[in-house]
Amino acid sequence: MSWHKFFRRKQWDCDRVQEIEEHIVFAIDENIARGMSLGEARRQAYLQFGNAQKFREEIYRMNSFPAFENLLRDLHYAGRTLLRNPGYAILAVLTLGLGIGANTAIFTIINGVLLRPLPYAQENRILHIDQTVPRLGADPIGLSVQEYKDYQSQSTSFSDFAEYHSMLFTLLGTKNPERVVTGVVSSGFFDVLGVRPVLGRTFLPSDEKPDAAPVLLLSHAFWMKELGGDPHVIGRSFEMNDRVHTVIGVLPPLPDYPDNNDLFMPISSCPYRMDPMMIRDRDMRMITSYARLKPGVTPRQAQTELNAINARMAAAWPDSYSGWTGFSAVAIPVKHELTHAARPTFLALLGASVLVLLLACANLANLALSRQLRRSREIAIRLATGASTGRVVRQLLTESILVALCGAVLGLAIAAIGSRLLVDYAARLTPLASGIRIDGWVLAFGLGSAIVSGVLFAVLPAILATRTRLASLHDGGERTVGAATGARTRTALVALQVMLSFVLLTCAGLMMRSLYNLLSIDPGFRPANVLSMQLSLNWTKYKKDTDRASLFHQILGRTQGLPGVQSASVSWMAPLNPNMSVFNGPIQIDGRTQPSGTPNPVVDFETTSPDYFRVLGIPLLSGRAFTDADSADAPLTVIVNARMARHFWPGENPIGHRLKGGNSGKWWTVVGVVGDVHQYGLDKPPDDTTYIPLDQNPINNAHLLVRTRGNPLLLANAIATVVHQIDPQQPVTQVRTLDQMRSEQLGTPRVTATLLTLFAAVALFITIVGVSGTVALSVSRRSREIGIRIALGATRRNILQNVLGHGLSPVVAGLILGALASFFATRAMTDMIYGLKPDDPMTFASIAALFFAIALFSCAIPARRAMTIDPMNTLRSE
Repeated sequence: MSWHKFFRRKQWDCDRVQEIEEHIVFAIDENIARGMSLGEARRQAYLQFGNAQKFREEIYRMNSFPAFENLLRDLHYAGRTLLRNPGYAILAVLTLGLGIGANTAIFTIINGVLLRPLPYAQENRILHIDQTVPRLGADPIGLSVQEYKDYQSQSTSFSDFAEYHSMLFTLLGTKNPERVVTGVVSSGFFDVLGVRPVLGRTFLPSDEKPDAAPVLLLSHAFWMKELGGDPHVIGRSFEMNDRVHTVIGVLPPLPDYPDNNDLFMPISSCPYRMDPMMIRDRDMRMITSYARLKPGVTPRQAQTELNAINARMAAAWPDSYSGWTGFSAVAIPVKHELTHAARPTFLALLGASVLVLLLACANLANLALSRQLRRSREIAIRLATGASTGRVVRQLLTESILVALCGAVLGLAIAAIGSRLLVDYAARLTPLASGIRIDGWVLAFGLGSAIVSGVLFAVLPAILATRTRLASLHDGGERTVGAATGARTRTALVALQVMLSFVLLTCAGLMMRSLYNLLSIDPGFRPANVLSMQLSLNWTKYKKDTDRASLFHQILGRTQGLPGVQSASVSWMAPLNPNMSVFNGPIQIDGRTQPSGTPNPVVDFETTSPDYFRVLGIPLLSGRAFTDADSADAPLTVIVNARMARHFWPGENPIGHRLKGGNSGKWWTVVGVVGDVHQYGLDKPPDDTTYIPLDQNPINNAHLLVRTRGNPLLLANAIATVVHQIDPQQPVTQVRTLDQMRSEQLGTPRVTATLLTLFAAVALFITIVGVSGTVALSVSRRSREIGIRIALGATRRNILQNVLGHGLSPVVAGLILGALASFFATRAMTDMIYGLKPDDPMTFASIAALFFAIALFSCAIPARRAMTIDPMNTLRSE
């Protein structure tokens, strides 16, 4: 039997009927020809053929799939039942749609970031190798060229080993001069990643020889955006660092890793990397490395080997590693590095969305239980007429799964919209956000969530249905066997909903308080009306300090003359810039000696022009600010922040004290103390910082900071025009206001707090609906009891206390269980919150009080209705 015949059974039956009739007519004609009468001929023909209806039924059964037909009948009956109760159906579909949609949207993000394979061959064998020194902070310090060569030559765990660093260069040859982020790599870098170009080739060992012709690889994004995806780009030439570079290949679409690079060049083309001092000096660390494990070698084995190499280096060159307690090499799998920042947040959001879905299931189970009690007479009739218990349970499961599938359709629509809105949010945490999309796994997850949800909220009503007795045929349902069980089950479900909601509300409360703490932080400067733009100078054009200083003076002078500009400054960094690079190093305080074996303290260095503190509104606490007199020929001066003053000169005035930075051999005199600034993030405390005058330390990469009287962005084009008038080839990039940078710093916690609060609000709404619905149903079913109580002398206060006691008892139980669950659940949020502990008592108490007050209000309405029951009507009915 085929499905083709199954779906054409009516046509098949008609054909068989016609065939049977023709056969009987033929038999009748034969009998008449033998001399029989018409009546006898018809009788003998039917006797010979047999029961025609039986044959039809047999053929019909042969073309049937009983299980499938039963399913169709169940679906048809479920559809008619739900259409007769549109309020329940719509509420159930909307509730499940929200729950499934939230889960599927978050799973879409997790699938695209955490579960989807990286676009690298054998990604689990790729390691990022760097070095750390605990006293210098948690961030890696990088490798020098000599250290890289030691690891490369002495390791046996890797099949490929490559170096990497990123630089900013000016590219000429496009419509306008562009400042491009350029990855500088050794020839084996793309072999380590297992990446093949879509056009041309990658680098060869011959490309990194000192006398090799300069070549470039284009990123896919740069190729599409700036060159329109030109298929003939191979062989095209661009000028960079006063040299002509030829394009040899185009990379496929890849994550922005290790950096958001526009181009790649071999190490031989980088003037900074090829500087003889950079190659020779073991202490000049600017690169990092990537390696591919040999087959059969584990990351743990590779880490052990790197530790051994690291120890040999420290023993062979003690001057370079003196006092570096804890100095070590670290090998981090690339997958972990790309996802570790996003994983806790995404899993927390998934947990929140799962709780919302469980709440939806619990609420629908409560509704279904109430509906089941009203259908007890119907089920009793079905059982009395021969339906088995399994048949009834199957019908109830079919109804629930049908509702859940309709909810899944709505949920997938919500997920499609929500996941697109969350891509930018995910991009703040990981460069893998470009891989987020709805695929087969997401659809399967949504469908699976619907089926599981349908089964979950159908189980309890199905169990209750198996306890239905024939007494329901003549009983209103108040004293049926399942009524007491249903009441206890609904109470337990309410307690479960309260518990889950309390966990969500507590997590959302912690995130909101954390966000408030971040918003309340004084960054140490005034970001309003300040514009920042990056000026990265051409390495080869501005080699001399005097050339760099002259350019900056011209830009500052002409910018300050623009209408609407109050003041302007140039600095190495802009506060809260997410793309900034930290510049720190050891210092020596004049007159103080470090104990033997103890390293010199490390501080951050910042280079600024005289108006820097006035532009940013950083207060001058003592001494003076920089002036034009702090020129290259003047005595060397520095300004320190308040934290550094307290740290190194506690209880005394640091003005006039001297310090020496690094191995420069030069002494700088402290001339001022300024306020602390949250330079690297609102959630990061200020570091010890030393400010150096621009003329005494001209820099290549700088930020132009301009304070304006109005909207700074309105002056952005005019300021860029001034820069291009001075140097037509000077790119101006990263044009943003400090307010925008501050907002970006708060973007991730703000969106996380908003999502958790949204989940918590939905959970609270679902729970309150469940609480009020349960109390209202209880009042309705206990109306006779309450009426008799009033007739026997119970006061309104007694009735109010009784109803509120029944309604609030599961709420109190849920709050206690929720507090215990929250105590453990919030531990996962330790790294996500700022300025408070995960078990913050104020948050717990506030959420509990809010929840109890809302629950009390929701119970008060049915309680008031109970107080108005007329006892006379009750007595008459009895």
